[in-house]
Amino acid sequence: MKIKNKNVLITGVSRGVGRYIAYAIARQGGNVALLALPSDSECLQRLENQLVQFNVTVKSFTVDLSDKQQISDVIKKIPNEFGMIDIFISNAAIESVGIFEHQTEQVLEKTIAVNLLAPILVAKKLLPNMLSKKSGHVVVISSFAGKLGSPYQSVYSATKAGLNKWALGMKRELKGSGVSFSAISPNYVSTAGMYANVLQKASEKLTTPKIAGEVTPQKVANIVVRSILKDTADKVVGSPLLTVVSALNEVIPEVISSMLEIFGIPQYNKKLALVHHGEKMKGIEGK
Repeated sequence: MKIKNKNVLITGVSRGVGRYIAYAIARQGGNVALLALPSDSECLQRLENQLVQFNVTVKSFTVDLSDKQQISDVIKKIPNEFGMIDIFISNAAIESVGIFEHQTEQVLEKTIAVNLLAPILVAKKLLPNMLSKKSGHVVVISSFAGKLGSPYQSVYSATKAGLNKWALGMKRELKGSGVSFSAISPNYVSTAGMYANVLQKASEKLTTPKIAGEVTPQKVANIVVRSILKDTADKVVGSPLLTVVSALNEVIPEVISSMLEIFGIPQYNKKLALVHHGEKMKGIEGK
């Protein structure tokens, strides 16, 4: 599907990977509707001002994606103030890295609401118009954690795994309709986004395990563009080894678990969790 002159809705654009995706879409000539939290309205306005240099239409909207009523209200507002949506890119997410027993029910519920339920609800509201035109595309920004079942990111992993299977199921369900779905699963994203924010908070320098590697937000944004133009179903963004690990994880998860231990992935994720919880949590560092 072409992007030029299409109306593209992107969530989670106020910072991190979302900003790079917005720029990538605008460079392709796509008009952009920007969604982020009300608390990020100033960031949204700055981004809106920056994107008009590409001679595209840009409009920002605020919404709390954990609130179903707010989702309904903003989706009703967008056609009147921006236009009907041709492409939906779901990027907003809460990365609830942490030690499961110390995560509150409120955090877990909000993580599931924003990461999994919100993209489904938004897509459901946008699909009738796409199907009537026999043209549309939905891209969900998932995570390699959803392919793996990442320790200290168990609920986050679950939401991203759900996104992957939902997108694949919808792509198969709507085959021949003119509407398609793609899932993009980056590994640790450097320099921008949730992972980069955790690294900045750490009191010691944390080095990403080599087997996992890092990807740049620009690379993720480029893959998003390609997934729309080429209609790709599912893409892992990171080391080529990760695609193999993902496939083997479905067949021999116990072996993959042992391999992750050898390369220090659980230990590294635990360090990230401790940073999230405030570096020093008595009684859990040695568990």
